[in-house]
Amino acid sequence: MTDGKDDGSSQDVQPTEHSEMFGPIDAGALREIRELVVEQEPLVETASLDDPLNPQMLSIELSDGVGEASTARIDIRWSLNGNYAAHYTDDRERNFRFDCHPKPDAPRRHFHPPPDAPSRPVWPSCITVRAVSLVTRAILQRWRYAYTHETFEGINDAENPP
Repeated sequence: MTDGKDDGSSQDVQPTEHSEMFGPIDAGALREIRELVVEQEPLVETASLDDPLNPQMLSIELSDGVGEASTARIDIRWSLNGNYAAHYTDDRERNFRFDCHPKPDAPRRHFHPPPDAPSRPVWPSCITVRAVSLVTRAILQRWRYAYTHETFEGINDAENPP
């Protein structure tokens, strides 16, 4: 588990074509998410911000992954506008994302399904809450669901998870 210090080991953040619509990053929200994740999820090895002074992303390293995966990571961005992106990836190169931000031809809250989290979302997200702590808990709950069941099947089937 992490002591909450930033170790600078996370990847560089690459701007996306929609970064202007996403909005400026909310450093306070990223710190709040980090504290909650470390408190709630026992498989967290580290939870670090990419830059302690001007963070753009929180990277959560997990000691295990879904099914055959032996490690995993969840990268989270949160904007001052309340937009967010939570991207799971594991050592088997499987991915999914829960996002809430403007995206052409997609619902504001959308889900990019595994195994490859295509750039175009397929479904509206099951997460409809807006508060930082509630969204964080919902993301952790859906990840934990996939982890416990050892499959991504049904990961977006909940109704507004806790």
